[in-house]
Amino acid sequence: MKKYKKWWITIGIIFILSIIGYVYWFAIPKHTANNAVNNYLAEQKIKPGQIETRMIKKDWKMGGYLTKIVFKDDSKLKYEYSYDERIDLPYHIYVIAFKDGSSQEDNQMKHPPLQEQND
Repeated sequence: MKKYKKWWITIGIIFILSIIGYVYWFAIPKHTANNAVNNYLAEQKIKPGQIETRMIKKDWKMGGYLTKIVFKDDSKLKYEYSYDERIDLPYHIYVIAFKDGSSQEDNQMKHPPLQEQND
């Protein structure tokens, strides 16, 4: 009976540590990235109603999180808001847009990056 009880305690501890690890390494950073993108969009004067699609995912290659957005008024471009706390830009966000797989210049974007990125 004691071996059985120890086994369940061990599994419980592993389960709790797994949940804490997930929250610390994924849930909190994703929430932080999402808030940073929201703040950046607000600074760009973009309202939620202007967004057609929005998807956030972990950027395993570069680190941080990548939010892909298509705007209703600029549906030919796919905007990528890359959040990485190591980036020394406003809100730790770097913005780039793609059309048919090629990156676009800022002047081709209806929603260009904030001025600090253009300098």
